[in-house]
Amino acid sequence: ASLLDARPDASPRWRLAGGELQRSGDRLWWLPDVWLKSPVAPIDWSDKSAGLVLPGNGSLRAEGGLPAGKLQVRYRQGGEALLVVGRGRRDLKRLLNEAGVPRFVRSRLPLLYCDDDLIAVANLPQLSQGCPALYW
Repeated sequence: ASLLDARPDASPRWRLAGGELQRSGDRLWWLPDVWLKSPVAPIDWSDKSAGLVLPGNGSLRAEGGLPAGKLQVRYRQGGEALLVVGRGRRDLKRLLNEAGVPRFVRSRLPLLYCDDDLIAVANLPQLSQGCPALYW
């Protein structure tokens, strides 16, 4: 099936040398091979005064102070939930759908954990739980 003619809820892909084209919503995206590989995780964020380099996935910075406790960046495995202020505990998959995050981004989107609790999602400050906004 064509990338443009596939069902609206489908995630069509067209594999080419060096990467692939993917459709998300009404947009086409070029994803190089390096983007299609899973990033390395978990990554400890021990120097809270500095940004964090994410091997093979750019860097992460926080606006505002980071909370006390053991901080780690992880990536989606499935089944994650986040306590959202004013909404209670919500499934991360649903929150990412509501925010319009393309499916191909979700596996690379940095998630910040403090003492094994998910507290923030990069680039989605509205989902930060008592934590500064994270930018990737």
